[in-house]
Amino acid sequence: MQPKVHLTSILPKLTDNTNQLKKLYKPIIYNLSDPNDVREVNILLETINHIQVFDEIESQVKELIKCLHPSVILSETEITEKISEQLGNKTWEEYGVWVYYPWSCKLVHILEEHNFIIVRTNRNKHKITEAEQACLSKKKIGVMGLSVGQSVSLTLAMERGFGELRIADFDELDLSNLNRIRTGVHHLKLSKTVIVAREIAEMDPFLKVVCFNEGITESNLVGFLTENGTLDLLIDECDSFDVKISAREKAKELGIPVLMEGSDRCTIDIERFDLEPNRPVLHGFVKDLNMSTFKTLKTLDEKLQYIAPVTGVETLSPRMKASAIEIMSSISTWPQLASAVTYGGGITADLSRKILLNNLEFSGRFFVDIDELISNPNKEETIKTLDVEPIDIKGYLKVNHAHFPPALKEESLAEEVLNNLITAANKAPSGGNNQPWLWHYSNNILHLFLNKPVSGAYLDPEFISSYIALGAAIKNMELAAAINNLKMNWQFTPELFPDHIATFNFTKGHIPSEKEKSLASKISDRYTNRKIGIANDPNPEEFKNLQSIVREVENADLQWITNQDQLQALGEIAGEADLLRMFIPEAHQDFITKEMRWTVEETQETSDGIGIHSLDLGFNDQIGLRLMKDKKAVEFLKTINGGAAFKKLALKQFSHSTAIGLITLPKVSSINFINGGLAVENLWLKAIEYGYEIHPVNVPLIFFYKNNFQVDNGLSKEDSDKISEMYQRFKNLFKIENNMAEVFLFRIFKAEKSQVRTIRKPINKTLSLGTE
Repeated sequence: MQPKVHLTSILPKLTDNTNQLKKLYKPIIYNLSDPNDVREVNILLETINHIQVFDEIESQVKELIKCLHPSVILSETEITEKISEQLGNKTWEEYGVWVYYPWSCKLVHILEEHNFIIVRTNRNKHKITEAEQACLSKKKIGVMGLSVGQSVSLTLAMERGFGELRIADFDELDLSNLNRIRTGVHHLKLSKTVIVAREIAEMDPFLKVVCFNEGITESNLVGFLTENGTLDLLIDECDSFDVKISAREKAKELGIPVLMEGSDRCTIDIERFDLEPNRPVLHGFVKDLNMSTFKTLKTLDEKLQYIAPVTGVETLSPRMKASAIEIMSSISTWPQLASAVTYGGGITADLSRKILLNNLEFSGRFFVDIDELISNPNKEETIKTLDVEPIDIKGYLKVNHAHFPPALKEESLAEEVLNNLITAANKAPSGGNNQPWLWHYSNNILHLFLNKPVSGAYLDPEFISSYIALGAAIKNMELAAAINNLKMNWQFTPELFPDHIATFNFTKGHIPSEKEKSLASKISDRYTNRKIGIANDPNPEEFKNLQSIVREVENADLQWITNQDQLQALGEIAGEADLLRMFIPEAHQDFITKEMRWTVEETQETSDGIGIHSLDLGFNDQIGLRLMKDKKAVEFLKTINGGAAFKKLALKQFSHSTAIGLITLPKVSSINFINGGLAVENLWLKAIEYGYEIHPVNVPLIFFYKNNFQVDNGLSKEDSDKISEMYQRFKNLFKIENNMAEVFLFRIFKAEKSQVRTIRKPINKTLSLGTE
């Protein structure tokens, strides 16, 4: 039987002994030519009986001799003679120095400093000249942050790229740091500064390293930058954003250049404050940010709007974009890899040398992206796109004249009235704000065409979304005609679908009803509000009236969901549909190019689409949306089954809604989707009267339509199965019958008004005139 180890009595004492050494990082150097040092070493050897001794001085002297005589091949006899000359009258023990590392109880015999440096830097020549090495030996470098900073510091030390190194980090080593910090598990909970200082001392005990174990604070920043001489270079690898800014502001004041490397895509920032004293910190990215506010922020969500302008959103790597979306979902912090940290450290050390030697005299942001420099060739994309020529309206009318009513002689519209009608019609909602209508007025007949070049997107299968928009536009025009004392007479032209939709003529003398006046007055107030909303109970009478106005359209119906559990269930479905939209390449392509407008300037230029600034999204949600622009990021997100964070917004929106409504018609047909649009606009305008906001959430319905009715839908079996499962859950919440046209799914809620609304094309882009 093996004897038991009494751990409880032995371990605490040994742990205490070890902990007493945790702050040590400076070695002790002994010269045994000095009697005092001999005495100290004897005491050391007698006191500590487990010291390890490493005495390889003879091999070092041989290397020294070869370095001192590079042009001569010495024989063994000549080497022996040179060794004897080096020793002089000293014994081997007295020659050189002995370095004691108290944290590891190792005593090492090495060359004295001058000769040590000759041998240690011999392989630097002539990548670094002797004069340059001498120059660097007088330089002072400060490194803030010791993840990437560890790699930077050790590389600088290996090249002997400084005379003094100040390192700052308040953190201790955690197990999760070992994916990128090269050290051993015995260093867990040891200060990162101590770990780095020890490793430098173990490779070169003559280098001066000063540790700031508390990191950079308001009280020690000036000391870090100036104590014992002003730094010649500040290298920033810290995580604290406010420290980044305050350190740069002080460095700028002192004329200290700043170098920073971000491990993602090896992003390099160079700020030559020594050469450009008026240069804005961080290239001007933070000039409008209030850093005093930043210091009070606690969560990543709160800090992100400060951090994003500096890190960049568009310039992150695809996997980092995907990871950013997953933070606080499947991961808890920003990822970093040892490979990126290591080569980033090497590049930073290289740039440090060039800056200190004045071989690099400019500022800016740069990328050394391995994925771009060395990668597989891009695969050819096979995303199908519709390339539809604009319709020749006048030619079309000539060819199809038999389908239209005869010219009317006495019912002409004044230009001002016609413009009023078209303006009202064009304010109707449309999927992705594609505005799929074209109007043509001739022979006193108004024609409505489907603008096919802007329709037929992935989420406009068989033009059902566009048809809904056209129906809403027809309703607006009918109301605008009424308050202009006109009765609108119209008829569909289903035999000409999808090109030509309907014809209209107008009879004078109509007296508008109070209802028509009220609804018409709300046309300009109608818009999509995507705010979270304020949860409140539905008003039964108002909701009954909303159902009634929908049912004014023949066969249209409106169902409500108000139960909180069911609202959450619908939010899950909507979030899954939104994520699926991102994961299907064709849908994603349409989203980023056809639907979204990513700048105000782009919105104004196209006069359509949805400006990201109009989405009522918080800054962080806007960042998430911008991250989703990257196809590679989205592809990677799909491979890791990510995107749960993307669903959170839908869940929050649905849970804060008064109700979710669904407008249906009993049969799927083009005309029923147009009629559904009439019902949608009726509902929306009436809801405005009651002070409600409306937010369409039709993406699930479109996927259901594609899966259930579109023959050539291009869906994979995996996606089809997923949609079928979602649809089953959806049917369990609503009363759905086979072949039913599910037209419009929407949130209804109370909230503050949106400040920015979607743009509309000018009339001359949608209305043409002429006689045929």
